[in-house]
Amino acid sequence: MSCGLPLGDLFYLADALLSRPSDAPLPFVGRGVALSLSKGAGGEGSEGLRAQLYQLYGEGQISEEVFTALRTLADRGQLRPADLAVHRARSRGTLSGPGDPVMTNALRGIRSRLTQLGQTRASSERVLNDLESRLAALDDRIIAKEQAARQAAGHDDEAARHRLAEKMELVESRERLATQAVALKADLSRLDDLCAQLETKAAELEAVQARSRLSEEVLK
Repeated sequence: MSCGLPLGDLFYLADALLSRPSDAPLPFVGRGVALSLSKGAGGEGSEGLRAQLYQLYGEGQISEEVFTALRTLADRGQLRPADLAVHRARSRGTLSGPGDPVMTNALRGIRSRLTQLGQTRASSERVLNDLESRLAALDDRIIAKEQAARQAAGHDDEAARHRLAEKMELVESRERLATQAVALKADLSRLDDLCAQLETKAAELEAVQARSRLSEEVLK
């Protein structure tokens, strides 16, 4: 495999992204980002066991179904070292090849995450488009309030001050929305980075599978 985050860390980041509250920031995608994963990797506490679980999953040693069941236990604080040891022992001795369950498990995990991340991206883009439409509408209203204030200036100063006060309220609302739009664009960029890394991992695994098939054909 190439350099970059291990597949287990990428799965961890994807799951953190998919399960985060709507107002929480996305995790950054880069080396050493999955702090709670790496910090617990050497221990047997709940975070350490979760880290080992994602490592097993990223290495393709357990299937999506097994991972989901064990992660449910981890979420409840019920995951035990013995649970992981059993599945680690079962995966030993598995040979690499085009039908290798290790490779199949890893690819299934990547494709599952890419599908979910694609759905999240589509939803976030709809929100961003709505924000940008609202910002454009606010810009029009702000301009209209300013023009009304100028027209009233000199002959109805009270009305002019009122329009300016309304304009300032709209400006404040626009600033809040603009901040959210900027943050959402940054989130989408990090999501794209994560998808790109997962797609790269998938291409690497598929290349290994293709070479394995060729090798088998040559040996026949």
